[in-house]
Amino acid sequence: MNVSDQVSTQSVYEIKHKPTSVQRSTSGSVSTSQEPDNRNEYLKYIDSASEEKLAQSIDAIKKYGPPTAMFRMEDILNSHNVEEMHGRVSRAISHFNQEAEQFHKEELAIIKHGEGEGKSAKEIMTELVALRDKQSELFKMATSWGSKNLAHPDNYDKLLEHTPDYVNVYA
Repeated sequence: MNVSDQVSTQSVYEIKHKPTSVQRSTSGSVSTSQEPDNRNEYLKYIDSASEEKLAQSIDAIKKYGPPTAMFRMEDILNSHNVEEMHGRVSRAISHFNQEAEQFHKEELAIIKHGEGEGKSAKEIMTELVALRDKQSELFKMATSWGSKNLAHPDNYDKLLEHTPDYVNVYA
């Protein structure tokens, strides 16, 4: 059984951004559609990489700490209100960083437990995918896991929901 079958396929992990069409979103900025399903690419990596490469990936997780928020500056610059979008993304990243710290602790616990039980790197990586699948919507947007990135125009309404305490002083 491959990793894709083992892990729920409800999410999309976006590693790359290759837009194929353009449309207008409700935030008044340009949106791209048909972005690649990079989560599937991540799962393909787990399925095809050697045990040694997967072990190196696990070592990198241990070494480099919590995930960081991702967004395309172009999405902010193309937004209807650049200052508001920048402010909301900054506020959301602040919330995300707190969640990322907790997530990383859980990642490390899964790795430690898996290594202690003698699980393969593939099994551990599969468990880490499942953990990431269970994270909040904000986390997924900030890491482009099952969602377009944090500043993507299609996520504007979600960004509003996650930054209710943001006051747009530029409006």
